[in-house]
Amino acid sequence: MHIIPRNLKFFIFLFFLCLNFNIYSHAHMRGTFLSEEEAEKRSLELGCQGIHKNQDKWMPCKNEKELHIYLRE
Repeated sequence: MHIIPRNLKFFIFLFFLCLNFNIYSHAHMRGTFLSEEEAEKRSLELGCQGIHKNQDKWMPCKNEKELHIYLRE
């Protein structure tokens, strides 16, 4: 029976966690804009309607749930 060292398990866990975080982060970066005009343009490109504000940034689509649906396509 092979035993994986404890620290190796931890690094493997961190590696997969980073991969997952980067995918979410990248999707979110593609959906945030500094101006309303940029968000409206991206909304038209995605095929959704409307824009919404999230903290100090603008995002396409009427809400974030809809945006994530369109970003997955």
